[in-house]
Amino acid sequence: MCIAFSVLPRRVSGPSLFLLLTVALLLCGAPSGLTARAAQAGQKALAPGAPAPGAATPAQKNAATDQAGSNAAPAATAQPPSDRRTPAAPDSRRATRHGAAGKNALPAGGSTGPQSDFSAQGAARTGAEPDAAAEATAAPLPQGPAGEAIRAYARGDFLKARDIWQKLAEAGDGQAMNNLGVLYDQAQGVEPDAGRALHWFALSAKAGHPSGMSNYGRMLEQGRGIAAAPQEAARWFDLAARKGQPEAQYNLGLLYEQGRGVAQSDQAAAAWYSRAAAQQQTEALARLGHLYRTGRGVARNAGRATLLLYAAAMNGQAQAMKELEEMAREGPARPRAVLFGRELDNVDRATLRATLKTAGLPASREDDAFICDLYDARRLIPGASQMAACYGPGAPAPLGFVKIDYPASDKATAERILRMVEERFGPPSAGEGDDARLWNLGSVVVATQYAPTHRRMSLMYMIPRVYHLTRRK
Repeated sequence: MCIAFSVLPRRVSGPSLFLLLTVALLLCGAPSGLTARAAQAGQKALAPGAPAPGAATPAQKNAATDQAGSNAAPAATAQPPSDRRTPAAPDSRRATRHGAAGKNALPAGGSTGPQSDFSAQGAARTGAEPDAAAEATAAPLPQGPAGEAIRAYARGDFLKARDIWQKLAEAGDGQAMNNLGVLYDQAQGVEPDAGRALHWFALSAKAGHPSGMSNYGRMLEQGRGIAAAPQEAARWFDLAARKGQPEAQYNLGLLYEQGRGVAQSDQAAAAWYSRAAAQQQTEALARLGHLYRTGRGVARNAGRATLLLYAAAMNGQAQAMKELEEMAREGPARPRAVLFGRELDNVDRATLRATLKTAGLPASREDDAFICDLYDARRLIPGASQMAACYGPGAPAPLGFVKIDYPASDKATAERILRMVEERFGPPSAGEGDDARLWNLGSVVVATQYAPTHRRMSLMYMIPRVYHLTRRK
């Protein structure tokens, strides 16, 4: 079950699922997840026959080959100036494991911090939050006490944030009411208190705030601080979902999938998941991908399932990673992802550096202060200009992804590179438009992206279990 935290204005996502194939990855920005096009395609497929929930569709968010040599195909991007590792802000992360009511209750899930106006992802995930300070810089802060509270929260000063939100809540601010509820729910700066959390969520919900509605519904569904009331929970989820609240859309979809508090309907579940997925809600991406894979509530579509599961997996969703691996085993046999003789799905920074040095690939930057090492690929990878190898945190630092760029002055050049990759890995598992392709190898995902405005073709090897960690500074 997802909890909603409403602090920052919602950030605008890029238009492409394969945004993570471009410079944004080398800058270690968060992947955009499902593209607006893929999400909207899912909605179009669902809309005609979808049951009553969600009649009003919420506004949509603006929304490599594996061995170097004659068959290698990756090219250069500018040196990423902002992938330097920086000290983390005071840690505001806390996992929660609340008991849910009944064997069919939704997963409890924990807050993942103030990452947007209405959201904090978390459903089946109860792990750590993203860096609150990094999130707080993602959008303009409001003026006055509200902005001061956000800054206090971001630096881990929960007591100051609570004091400010308390005053704002007492003055009738529904967002501040919801945020107070989250503090008590997640024991941030206060002792955990389900009763107080319920109190503030209820006030926020009754004030008409979508996140408060969603969180009040979550407490009702789980029976925390109050007797479990799944039907009433579904009503509040529905109210918030119709206001475009993505966690409520996901939670309502899960209730429909489980038949808890509402009549079971895979079609209704898919419709709500689709709306949440269009807003990059990670768990909704994963569940919708599962439905497309299995043909429940929607027509079976392996390509669309792959795109959705991929988007969720690259955000760290464990079940999506598992399903991608299952789909890879069920599909045609494909070669392993190998670079200069080294398999990429379980290699660390020191080992890959040694491999590249032995191969003679010139390094233009190898510095542990940066997430990505950069290499001049021109000597060893025909047609390529630059390669970047980017790593997750820890020691030894695991490989998260490799990106190789090729200059491609025209579409014909890009198509020749694409054919080279297809000769290595076979037909793609999924694609988007004319310029992006994806091969699901299971533990590694290979993708290509042609960027005509930059005259560049990019080839990437991504390790989902590590990739999302490369975004943590």
